[in-house]
Amino acid sequence: MRCAEVKEHLSDLNRGRLEPETAKAVRSHVEQCAACSADLQAEAEIHTLIRAQAPRYTAPLGLRTRIQANMAQAAPTGWSLWLGWFRGHVWATSGLAAMAVLLLVWAGGLWPARDPLSPILTHAVDDHVEYVKDMMNRPAPDPQGLVGELRTRAGFLFEPVFQGDSGVQLVGTLMTDLPGKRAATLVYRDTAGRYTTLFLMTGTGTVIPDGGRMQIESFKPYHRLASGHQVLLWKQKDLACLIVSDLDQSGLAAMFLKIRKAA
Repeated sequence: MRCAEVKEHLSDLNRGRLEPETAKAVRSHVEQCAACSADLQAEAEIHTLIRAQAPRYTAPLGLRTRIQANMAQAAPTGWSLWLGWFRGHVWATSGLAAMAVLLLVWAGGLWPARDPLSPILTHAVDDHVEYVKDMMNRPAPDPQGLVGELRTRAGFLFEPVFQGDSGVQLVGTLMTDLPGKRAATLVYRDTAGRYTTLFLMTGTGTVIPDGGRMQIESFKPYHRLASGHQVLLWKQKDLACLIVSDLDQSGLAAMFLKIRKAA
């Protein structure tokens, strides 16, 4: 690969979105090119800074529905053109915070987080939806290779993790930037095509509410329904573990046990 082609892939490489062969080719070039290596590091630092300083909050469902309907009916001029450019480009720029605020103000204002968990759960659900789109129908790679690469990139230790079975496949791993947390992330797909994302973080600073617990055998993880997705949060030794899933409650409980008992 040449530098110009490699630079187009740096963002996706940092987010674990490249196909294995492409990722291998990009890493091979970066290891031999000081300029591209510096660009890769700079892109990762900018992305981390943006995600840490520009938290996203979910608008009420009714308002989001009205905005989406108005955008769909609008002619492709003015605001709709600007919003199309925004969706395609703004998340890769260092001006993200200011432009995100502008969009939120135009849409009707900012919605404060209801509790300390809201920012991290909102990010996790949004990222889960994005990962599902990226990995939909992607063939499942070798799970041991995926987990091994994730351990190398994580920068912190995590226990043996669930690598899949006859009913659930591990289809992707990547590092995720959640508010105040760097998470080793594993994405699973079951035989019905439903996805579950597991975020593993250092447990320091993560406070789990006493209420809202879900009894699953002898375990009681924190449970919430967020934007139509099942969420579980619990601590496991030195780790904070977060699941975002498309499964129903009984399927979620079964998936939790697979993950919890694998460690």
